[in-house]
Amino acid sequence: MLSLPPDWMNWTTSTLLFLGSILLLLIGLTIWDMKAPGWARQGLLPIETTRGDRFFMGLLMTGCIFCLWLYFVGPTAAWGVLVLGIVSIVGAINFF
Repeated sequence: MLSLPPDWMNWTTSTLLFLGSILLLLIGLTIWDMKAPGWARQGLLPIETTRGDRFFMGLLMTGCIFCLWLYFVGPTAAWGVLVLGIVSIVGAINFF
């Protein structure tokens, strides 16, 4: 039987905030693209990317940064890795 939220995940406040923020970012990106359509451009990478492509790459980089932070530093100083994640997404959207 289907239960909401699913039982297989540990739904904590942090988890809901994280997934909710990604959902809000995607909604914001959709509205931004409807008001000012983006175009493919070439940045640091040798391929043309759209705003959505760069956002997705930023999310992937942020996930890698969070995993490396947990491996090398541990769960301490979580605000530091949050700042690095925000900088990586902004950097990916602007430069990739």
